Amino acid sequence: MRAGADMRHVTLTLMREDLPRAGLVLAELEAFAPDDRPLLEAELPEVPGNAYRSRIRRAWGHFDRLSAMLDEPVDTPITRPMPALNRDQLVEVDRWLAESWQHCSPYEDSLHRLEDEFRELRHLEQSLNDFADLDVDLSRLQAGQGLLDIRIGSIPADNLSRMREVLALSNHLILDASEVANHGTLRVVIAGSRDNADVLDSVLLAAAYQALTIPESFDDNPDALRRDLAARRVDLEHQREQVRREMADWLDRNNEQLQHSRCLLEAAEPYAHLHAAVRTRGSLAALQGWIPAAQLGAVETALKNGLSQPFLLESRRPRTDERHLVPVPVKDRGILKPFSTLVQQYGVPRFGEFDPTLLFAVTFAGMFGMMFGDIGHGAVILLAGILLRRHLHSFTYLFVLAGASAMLFGWLYGSVFGVEHWVHPLWIAPMSDPIYMLTVALGWGVAFLTLGSAIAIGNRVLSGDHAGAFFGPGGVVPLILYFALLGGLINLAQGDGFPMVATAVTLITLSVLVAYQWLLSDAPHGERIMITIIETYEIINGYATSSLSFLRVAAFSLNHVALSLAVFTLADTMDTLGHWIVIVLGNLFVIVLEGFIVAIQTLRLEYYEGFSRYFYGDGKPFRPLRVGRTQTY
Repeated sequence: MRAGADMRHVTLTLMREDLPRAGLVLAELEAFAPDDRPLLEAELPEVPGNAYRSRIRRAWGHFDRLSAMLDEPVDTPITRPMPALNRDQLVEVDRWLAESWQHCSPYEDSLHRLEDEFRELRHLEQSLNDFADLDVDLSRLQAGQGLLDIRIGSIPADNLSRMREVLALSNHLILDASEVANHGTLRVVIAGSRDNADVLDSVLLAAAYQALTIPESFDDNPDALRRDLAARRVDLEHQREQVRREMADWLDRNNEQLQHSRCLLEAAEPYAHLHAAVRTRGSLAALQGWIPAAQLGAVETALKNGLSQPFLLESRRPRTDERHLVPVPVKDRGILKPFSTLVQQYGVPRFGEFDPTLLFAVTFAGMFGMMFGDIGHGAVILLAGILLRRHLHSFTYLFVLAGASAMLFGWLYGSVFGVEHWVHPLWIAPMSDPIYMLTVALGWGVAFLTLGSAIAIGNRVLSGDHAGAFFGPGGVVPLILYFALLGGLINLAQGDGFPMVATAVTLITLSVLVAYQWLLSDAPHGERIMITIIETYEIINGYATSSLSFLRVAAFSLNHVALSLAVFTLADTMDTLGHWIVIVLGNLFVIVLEGFIVAIQTLRLEYYEGFSRYFYGDGKPFRPLRVGRTQTY
């Protein structure tokens, strides 16, 4: 399966006055991705639209402020068909929005002023609560009276008795002490001679005294002040309601025009986002980009129906040197969607490159099942995926597939929740022959690496990298060298020695790789020798270490059995109740912890032993021009 194998590069030649309409037509189809490369710079040196984009930004700014102030939703459905917005219309929309904001901005200023006054009023009301039960003129407490030093504040209740005794020695009295809202805190009014103010300060500091500030506007007793503040609140609410009523009246008169302005600005967005994909000279313009081949006919038909002037639409297949620039459409993967997401965590397939999603799904499920083979444990994973589908969304498929694979290998291994005598194995119980399991895992790794190399060779040939296809890591020559070494070592392990054919092939391919690495480098001779040795060694070592990495597939299948055995061994040391508690908790531990580790190890093998071998992953996702507002200009 190749990624984006049906894309075409198009050049639309048209009259400059039709550019806004062309942008809207293409955006409505959602089939065109702009190409910003200066391919036509010599013939069409001008890049239009800068003033257009600047005015749109300013118009959107006025619209956003109006919508926020008037609390008018901006996500109302866009009407169809949408009118293309030429420069004169854009100027008119911008002018109307600017005048509307100039008219409405005093409303916003008034609301801000009223909010500040409400905030101050709430502060005064809170302060007044601190003096709720004092029937005195609060202005007398603001600065004292003549030689009299009066303080009002709060102290911890536990400090009151000791404070009375100390204050009596300094000729100060506590005139009032009453509990406030905070538990364990008292509000106190203290009076005494100003001559002893310094002594009083030290006493208050030791008693954890906190002063209460009396606002300057408090010039009466608390009850009278409370009535004044209530009257002030009523007046402020009346003013706020009046401003809001005037805003609502303005919106009733102008809402249709406001929404029409939004519709026009939405229609102008596509042209504003074409950037350097549009080039002009005088009245002539050209627009370049990428379109899926299957939609070329629909695009041409829509342009014929939408443009008022003649145009020319030309298309071609992507060139080899620009394959990495071609945007790749994202397909609805269905059951493969979670695996597509994991592939894209590594990279997006390049245009024409082998899309590894299906292969990734199959090999992931296979390796997970082989490492975690158990009918019961797999069933728990499968059921957990189904029960948590509202939270897992598309990753439900991954849980179901992994669980089903674990159940399948559980039948092959004859294992149910770690018990290996309930079901007869259809293949082999891993612990019965560990060497055989390691051999199978190594064979799986050889097949996996061979397939990866074959895909890498195909990808490089299609991208024009023929030298890399033959001599690079994973290329034809390294793959032949790998087979020669592998066959020779297998024969040697069986006691038949290293065959002459394998020796000859090894020496020939190794010589070819050394010669290629030598010719590839233009460094001085000493450095060149080191580079050649290191690069050649890296190719050989890469195959060797990657092959051995797959031994973990067998190792984890054996580890799964060992962990289950450990659970049953521990359970057998308990009484009846403890036995079953250990069985249940132990199996949950195996499912969660080992399942998580196996999934990580499987991803590691896919990413580092698979994708790094054959997957470029530097593709560009297809992001078509769309109707609607974006924040990027």
